[in-house]
Amino acid sequence: MTAANRIVGATVWTGEHTLHDAEIVWSVETGTIEYVGPSRGPAGDGDIDGTGRLVLPGFVNGHTHAGMGVLRGYSDDVHLHTWLGHVRAIELRMTADDILAGLRLAMAEMLRSGTVGFVDMFEWTTPLLGAVVDAGLRVNAAPTVFAYDAVAFPSAATATGAQVLDATPGLAAEFAGEQRITVTYGLHAPYTCPPEMLSDVAARRADNGIGIQIHLSETRREVAESLEQWGVSPIRHVADLGLLPGRLHVAHAVHPEPGDLGLLAGPGVTVSHNPVSNLKLGAGIAPVPEYLAGDVALGLGTDSVASNNTLDMYEELKTAILLPRGVANDPQVITGRSVLKMATAGSAKALDQGLSGVLAIGEQADLQVLDVSGTTAAPFTDAVSFACYAARGSDVTDVVIAGRVVVSGGRCLTIDEDAVRAEVTERATRLRGELADGDPRPVRS
Repeated sequence: MTAANRIVGATVWTGEHTLHDAEIVWSVETGTIEYVGPSRGPAGDGDIDGTGRLVLPGFVNGHTHAGMGVLRGYSDDVHLHTWLGHVRAIELRMTADDILAGLRLAMAEMLRSGTVGFVDMFEWTTPLLGAVVDAGLRVNAAPTVFAYDAVAFPSAATATGAQVLDATPGLAAEFAGEQRITVTYGLHAPYTCPPEMLSDVAARRADNGIGIQIHLSETRREVAESLEQWGVSPIRHVADLGLLPGRLHVAHAVHPEPGDLGLLAGPGVTVSHNPVSNLKLGAGIAPVPEYLAGDVALGLGTDSVASNNTLDMYEELKTAILLPRGVANDPQVITGRSVLKMATAGSAKALDQGLSGVLAIGEQADLQVLDVSGTTAAPFTDAVSFACYAARGSDVTDVVIAGRVVVSGGRCLTIDEDAVRAEVTERATRLRGELADGDPRPVRS
């Protein structure tokens, strides 16, 4: 059977404008779009019939920890720093196979809800990146380090932070031939990584060009402790140590201090806004309208299923639109279109693979198809309105990444969803049982 490379008769939001009764064609060989415009004839054998369908650029999840798939629902209803303790207790017991199973579950969920790539900080090794290649997704993967002598995931690997940093360029070189894989340094945060490590990694980036990911200014407590210890905000602290400007992807930035916005708007810097995770953990609400007005390169992300608890970017999209309006008591403080672009072109910039987040001739064929024939889309009058306020990940029927169909008719073609769900359930049960009396969480009624 010939692989599909044409959708005909659909509504298409290209990332810039909406086309009706449109056709989009891509090359399976190059993975790039060859035509997007008015339909030139009915759907034929092997084509995707776009009748009652909406085509959008695929989402890029701007911040995840996909290997934490086994931790969904493990610690709810607590503050971030308490949550970190709960999660760390079980992370220390996670094996390489636990992480691989969690990653596969997360990728299946992302694919099924229209996500074509993700920016991730966690354990990353050759087998884990190989799993991403097999799934057909894109990733910007950052192996996490906490301190030079700290072993991040001792039940999965024995490498210290120093060894992980030394090995990161080799991992990047190993996958240099894969257009959908980017490897970056993963500095957890200034409150776990000492200043000498931060400046060291800045120097490594200057030497080899490998980018960096880091969590910054997620909570008021983090900012207050930084001001007390260093006399400056976390954002200014890492800037003083050489991380800003340059190829740096920042997760959260919920609580900028005066002057921080200008630093985040520096060349090479991208930021992921993760509203649902920030709300669930009580971390706060990032000043997104101010960031957009200040030319901060802003994307949208979910964070992990341990702090969200889904990877559905449609949930994130609607929340990110409504939050600033409620804070400002002004429905015009931010538009749905601007946040939709955050979820596509904005996060694509952080992915650092040349993906534009726009459906146009010569661009990568990374797209999602949604069913708009149901009740929640009736009457279907505006593509952006539906995507921003009514759509859910469950509306996605097909996903194409670099010209390869990876979801068809609502079925993931690259991951056995039933098998991975069963495996993750079994592994999560085992991990919780291993904690036994050592479980740091309070007893639940």
